[in-house]
Amino acid sequence: MAHAILIDEADRRGLAIQSYSAGVYDFRDLPPVSDTVTTCLNHNTPPPKTESTWVQDLPLASIDRFLVMEQHHADVLRLDFEVSPERVTLLGEFDPLGRGPEISDPIGMSRVVYEECYDQIRDCIANYLDTAAEIREHSPL
Repeated sequence: MAHAILIDEADRRGLAIQSYSAGVYDFRDLPPVSDTVTTCLNHNTPPPKTESTWVQDLPLASIDRFLVMEQHHADVLRLDFEVSPERVTLLGEFDPLGRGPEISDPIGMSRVVYEECYDQIRDCIANYLDTAAEIREHSPL
């Protein structure tokens, strides 16, 4: 859901960014969770791609910033995939409402929880795009 929101928000702003979405565990070939797709569609956000990607399959050395939802994901990136700590950031650190640095995965939760998660992710991504120096340095004005 976060990747879908990031792509949508960057497109709305005319930002040319390259982004990836991947899990720290191997769930390749699994479709996105139907509640995620439904939540995105309810907000007119194009839903995520049709299958999952494992972080091991990404060009890790060329990625400037890893935005993760939970501290555990950051730890796995650093310890198992040797991503330097300065390249890993909890998305919730950009929350303008201060709901906390971690954003819990809503999988298996109610529709209300998915909606709250969507809103929090969108708020964080909008603030990230407003404030992140690496975005301003690489995007046309």
